[in-house]
Amino acid sequence: MIFLGLLVVAAAVVLLVRRVEVRLVLFSSGLLLAALAGQPLLILDTFGKAMVAGVVAPICSAMGFAAVLTASGCDRQLVVALTRLLHGTGPWLAPASILVAYFCNLAIPSQAGTAAALGPVLVPLLRAAGLTPAQAGAALVLGSSFGGELLNPAAQDVLAVGATCAGGSGPITALIVPSGIGGALVTAFGYWFFTARRLQHSPEPPKRLPVNWLRAFMPLFPVSVLLLSYARTPGLAWLSQLPSEPGYGNVGSGLPVVRAMLLGTALVCLLCWRQLQATSKEFYEGMGRAYGSVISLTITAQCFGAGLTAIGLTSSLLTLVGDNRALGILLAIIFPGLLAMLSGSGSGPVLAFAQSLLPHMDESHQPTRIAALACHSGSFGRTLSPVAAVVIYTAGLVGVDPRELLKHVARPLLLGGLTSCVLALIW
Repeated sequence: MIFLGLLVVAAAVVLLVRRVEVRLVLFSSGLLLAALAGQPLLILDTFGKAMVAGVVAPICSAMGFAAVLTASGCDRQLVVALTRLLHGTGPWLAPASILVAYFCNLAIPSQAGTAAALGPVLVPLLRAAGLTPAQAGAALVLGSSFGGELLNPAAQDVLAVGATCAGGSGPITALIVPSGIGGALVTAFGYWFFTARRLQHSPEPPKRLPVNWLRAFMPLFPVSVLLLSYARTPGLAWLSQLPSEPGYGNVGSGLPVVRAMLLGTALVCLLCWRQLQATSKEFYEGMGRAYGSVISLTITAQCFGAGLTAIGLTSSLLTLVGDNRALGILLAIIFPGLLAMLSGSGSGPVLAFAQSLLPHMDESHQPTRIAALACHSGSFGRTLSPVAAVVIYTAGLVGVDPRELLKHVARPLLLGGLTSCVLALIW
């Protein structure tokens, strides 16, 4: 039976590599695994249970808020404000551009979206500094896809993975923030060392466009108040306090994120009151898109994990890992990273790994660190994939083959990825 299960998993990997729809592969594989174990109804029940899981509310509210930012133009104001930081960076323009894109990705929960917002500004600037099209595109990819969105407490991958751990997403974010920032700094320096340190001149700085600073801050408002609340800042501790009523048990841990996103949405609506109907409508449509694109992925990942458990593969893998923490760490780095690199998707591999193993790990395996490593690994693997959406978009923007672009991505990314993983282990 285990052998048949391995064949199904191998077939699922092949299908993902061939770009077959991720949710179709995960659900079908889980159903087949459960059927082989004589428990096909398990997948149907898992599907129904996952549809109303606690992670639904925070992810949907976060994606609704992101849609409001786009409709109101607040995300564009943030981009303009961040590009102003590039004035006066001189020979450090390239690493500064990577860090600007990384920080922008914290507020814009899409790698391709971040590249699309910043690309028309950063690429001409980097080209004027003397970089080739492939080198300029590599800087944009590194900043947009390294994992800046993971620093956001409302990041969809972190919330979904946190739902599989006893401590929730908070401890995972606490590990990802310092390790992610450390990795981003090393990546930016590595790019400068390998690619940009021979530049002899600085281009003309970008034109100073007018900035509405209040609107530019709006994408960062929920993140800021959440982090301040978790730090027990006086006057903000109420945001992270959970209700005691038993009826909130399923969604309690996600309520701080929901509160922050709804407060942010209300502020944007007040600032853009002339667009009130359009922005409020976009919020609910954004929630719907979140369910269709993100929540559906977490549902099918749970079905896949349930199939692995039913056929005995999860218990076999846990027996193999045993008390060997190093082997668990190796799995968290290799499995999501390699599959993300082959498929071009970071979320699918990370969630499949998390749903398969993390719920069954005890504290001796340090599941919080394993979860943080898996999130980092998925981001790094996606960034090295020639079929990732952000890589394809950027390659088209600069007019080069994706593989040529990735030649300039690989070394600084691996250096930064190693730094992030080490920091996540020792922090």
